[in-house]
Formats: sequence, structure tokens, C-alpha cells
Amino acid sequence: MNIFQKVWDKMSMFFSKIHWKSDNLLSDEELSKIKVALKPNYYVILTRRNNHFTTYMISIANFFLTGKFGYWSHVLMNLEDEVETTSDFRLVEAISSGVTISPFNSVFDVNSVVLLKPKHLTIEKWTAILDKAKNSVGRPYDSLFDLKNDSAMSCVELVRYALQADPDYATNFAEFEAMISKRKNLTPQMFYDCPDFEVAYEVRRR
Repeated sequence: MNIFQKVWDKMSMFFSKIHWKSDNLLSDEELSKIKVALKPNYYVILTRRNNHFTTYMISIANFFLTGKFGYWSHVLMNLEDEVETTSDFRLVEAISSGVTISPFNSVFDVNSVVLLKPKHLTIEKWTAILDKAKNSVGRPYDSLFDLKNDSAMSCVELVRYALQADPDYATNFAEFEAMISKRKNLTPQMFYDCPDFEVAYEVRRR
């Protein structure tokens, strides 16, 4: 690791800890709807925390990439479809401490959420995708957002990397890859804006 990356990592860790008291979180009714939706299906999940400094940094980053401010600031996936209680949910995400499996309550302690369904991805193909995501657990966080390096991963890199297990990825996610090729990088907002995905459930808080 070079000096620049060491300094950048420390800065990223510092900024990731800046947050303030939150209000207007998802309601119990909305959380219940999310649980019902997650039980039989797998999704690409986007979230937003209005009280995190990094949310606004990511919004600005999306502006430099696409010309518009982004709303969504984090992306992850659910792994478990056989659940009886809230503690049975397993969600894989890349956060500042690295790629990890997180519980339901920590993931959805947010102001906004959207569940995205890849339009052309059958339920049978999810097995390979989820296995690839699980095998990524333990990798360090990529604060440089380098899409060409899989040894460390940001949240967007993890989800894209897992989706690439689809044997028909080039066809099923052609628009997605075209966006990445054009912008030379990837943000959470770009998942939402891509026509390869459709919204299954969405809640937004201002």
C-alpha cells in the first residue's frame, strides 16, 4: 500500500464516522413490508442515511460522474430467503470495515430504501450470484473505488462482482455495463438509474 492510499484510507475512515442524530427513519409498517418482500426473493438493495456526511460526499461524486446529484448512497444484497424471525435475515455489504454479513436491524436503520429486481435474472441464477457474494466476505474495503481490483471492494464493486456470476451477464446487464463504461466508474445511484433493474418497493424520506 502506497503512502497516498494510506492517507486516503485514513481520511475515508474519518469521514465515515461523521454523523448526527437521525429522525424520520423507516416506520415499523415499512420494515414489515420489507421483511415480507425479502423472504421469497433476492434483491439489489439501495439505502440512504440522511444523517451521514458520506451520503452527501457520494451524492457529489455522482454529480461529477453523471452530471446530477445522487440520492442513494449505499448498495447491498440479501442472502437468506428462509427466515422465521428478524435475526434470521442475512445481508451482505461492503462497509468501511470490509465485506461483511449484516443483520436486518443495522442495514435498515435508514431514512430511505429501494428494492431493485434485475429484469432479466431468473431465480435459478441467484445461487451462483449469492455464492460469489458470500465468498467475498472478509475482503477489505476499497476506499479508492477501483473497479479493476477485486482484492478490496466498495459496496458498488461487491454487488457488481456478484452479479457477474450470471452466465448471461453481458446480455442481462448490457445497459449497466454501458453506463459504467461511459462514466468510468460506478455509484449506488447508477443502479437505480439503470433500465436493467426495476423497482419492487421504495420508500423515500427527505
